[in-house]
Amino acid sequence: MSVQIEGFEELTDQLEELSTSVDVEQDIPMGELFTDGFMATNTDFDSISEFFDESRWTVESEEDFQKIDEDEFDRYVDKHTGFSSWEAMLSAAAREWLTRQIEL
Repeated sequence: MSVQIEGFEELTDQLEELSTSVDVEQDIPMGELFTDGFMATNTDFDSISEFFDESRWTVESEEDFQKIDEDEFDRYVDKHTGFSSWEAMLSAAAREWLTRQIEL
């Protein structure tokens, strides 16, 4: 007995195409990674801008972001999102971003 599942070849082709078009070290703008839909669904805020604007930190550059104490930021994320840490939130947003790229 065998089961035939269709679509794997198409998925493989899409993944190969994606792997050649997306640099693993690619910088993805925060607004593209953390869409308004993602933020509204998973946080107390409607956008990534509002998420940072309502925080106690001024984040206008990558340098500003790097200066934030990780433990304090994780507490902020835990309090205002459905995630326990920034890494968890970032991973979820990255998975959604990657899914959108595959669907293109």
